[in-house]
Amino acid sequence: MEFNRIITHDDLDGIVSAAVVSLATGIDSVYFTGPVSIQQGRIPTSVSDIVCDLPCPIRVGMWFDHHPGNLEDLQLRDVEPETIPGRFDVQPSCARVVYEYFKPETEFPVFMDDTVAGTDRVDSFDYRTMEEWREPTVERKLADALFASHSDQRTYHTFLRKMVTLLKEGSMSDALEDPVVLAKVDAYAMMEEKSLALIDQDASFHDMDTGREIVFIDLTRHNRKPEIIRNTAFIRYPDALAVLVVGNQFRGGKKTTDLTLSMSLSFLMNAREHKKDIGEIMRELNIGDGHPGAAGGRIDCRSKDEMLKVKKETITRIIQLWKGMD
Repeated sequence: MEFNRIITHDDLDGIVSAAVVSLATGIDSVYFTGPVSIQQGRIPTSVSDIVCDLPCPIRVGMWFDHHPGNLEDLQLRDVEPETIPGRFDVQPSCARVVYEYFKPETEFPVFMDDTVAGTDRVDSFDYRTMEEWREPTVERKLADALFASHSDQRTYHTFLRKMVTLLKEGSMSDALEDPVVLAKVDAYAMMEEKSLALIDQDASFHDMDTGREIVFIDLTRHNRKPEIIRNTAFIRYPDALAVLVVGNQFRGGKKTTDLTLSMSLSFLMNAREHKKDIGEIMRELNIGDGHPGAAGGRIDCRSKDEMLKVKKETITRIIQLWKGMD
């Protein structure tokens, strides 16, 4: 089978996955998207595509992933994952899955071991303390650069392709020396300050959350899409165990009545035994997917009144499911 395109997620894990696949296969064409676009079939795929860190499309040449919910989707479609070329494995990152698949027959650059290990830490949020999380490691800075805002999608995707090339040709430290990347790291720092201001305005705790475990950030009042970095909530609320952000979907810069949700566990949860699984909460509500430590979802609403009703009901269900995992 001849492959000619890599389709991957537009985060650090997706970027590194694409770099690894590109080195192993020689494919230079990379397309970036998110899981919803794949699930809704908005991205045409074929048997000449290699898909990484995303749900498995109906037509695909090879598929690599590590999200349990995407495996469940295959089972609902009566598709055995073993019949799909590639590999599914519950690893800290999809980059790890791809790397271990191709490593026996590919001579990767010596720096790739450290690149994949750094991606493991970022994608699984593998930190134990505030100090460890806030340490400006190279992998954290690169992930920050990817999160920084861009003027438009075309510019963003150009930057993502540049990152793939940088991580193919050199180490994470080498990539961080690129002036464009450094500029994005600085832009992220400014975004973080804006996020803290939003959190000060819009964060609260649900009445049912008597232990103040989940910081709830409601962004639905904003008519322009607010730029927020979800995990900065833990700077303001260091004792919280999770953060939940709810906002409106924006399309073409216009606010819709559809809801988006994103949630993640605090680094505090990495140092204790627990049964919390954010991805399972999203799957139980049938609104999205993710990792045990971080996940997201979306709900279509036909009107503002429906949106407000669904928002209230969904947040209540999330709190109930969270408490049920004790």
